Amino acid sequence: MANWGDFHNVTGAGWSAFWRISKADGSGLELWWADFKGKRVLWRGTQPLAIVPYHHPVAFPTKGDSTFKDGLNPQSDGASFLALKFQAPDSNLGHTSPWNAAKDTEAVFVEVEPASPFKPETLAISAKFQCGWYQYLHRWEFSSDGVIEPNIAMGGALNPYAPDASHVHHMYFRIDLDIDGFQSDLFEVFEHQSFQHPSGDVWTTQTNQGKFLADPKSSRKFRVRDLVSASSPGTPRGYEIELPQSAGVDKHGTGDVWATIYRGDSLQQGEDVGSDALCTDAAVTAYATGPLNTVNGSDVVLWVVIRHHHEPRERAEEKVYLPYHYAHFSILPRGFEIFREPPAGGHDG
Repeated sequence: MANWGDFHNVTGAGWSAFWRISKADGSGLELWWADFKGKRVLWRGTQPLAIVPYHHPVAFPTKGDSTFKDGLNPQSDGASFLALKFQAPDSNLGHTSPWNAAKDTEAVFVEVEPASPFKPETLAISAKFQCGWYQYLHRWEFSSDGVIEPNIAMGGALNPYAPDASHVHHMYFRIDLDIDGFQSDLFEVFEHQSFQHPSGDVWTTQTNQGKFLADPKSSRKFRVRDLVSASSPGTPRGYEIELPQSAGVDKHGTGDVWATIYRGDSLQQGEDVGSDALCTDAAVTAYATGPLNTVNGSDVVLWVVIRHHHEPRERAEEKVYLPYHYAHFSILPRGFEIFREPPAGGHDG
């Protein structure tokens, strides 16, 4: 009997987390209730949807201007994320493949990678999904130093109607961080403004929900910080989002990070992305409106986009199938000294 929607606990590298796939043909891998060394860090993490605009004109028919919305609530001839057995080969399997997963445990691969001289121990949770002619790989890595790295990989095959057409993958993640509990969090944006020490780097607390852009010139990054919890030297505890991009925004994917507030687990708070005529992310922007409580804090939820421009290698490396191409961003702890092991003969901060 299939167990779609069940929660499965996994542990390793100091972490305890739960995963599930809500349905066989749906919106992908979900991570729930991730605790690091007994403390809640992540309430829920998902990568439920993608917007993929193609250079145009091209020969295949779609609504709008050659743009697909994939994953949750597909739009403009897009496709949902169909769970595959994790052993499935990298190829264009289609939606009627014998590699389709019959139950959730066939779709998810869990591994604990030991520490080495070059990296910490890591708990990794991975799954493969067919999406039209593409494959999407969802992989979440939880490291023994408290770092979370959500990964997305693209494989499968090129668009058979336009194998030479370049396109952009806008991959949307919903991240609900809970730092020592919820409802007392701030959302902050970092800017490197000058080389003047120490005033050249500035964190600014945001007073309103909204859309924000990455900016390499200012080393911009983002943080969810707890108002109450702090390490012994007084450093407020939080998690920082470092977001590399290999493509810029466009009229379909208009932002890099949206800060909004929690409105229940039954909502993705943006599932209507791409439902407009031009298949844009206006629905996420519409959710991210209203004030943030900077006095008592809010239960902050972030939408984060990984963006990649794909110029096909249709006559060579990608002629038969697409070698998996990974992209990721980092969620880094700040002020969590309680997570550190005390030195010999010392004490924990």
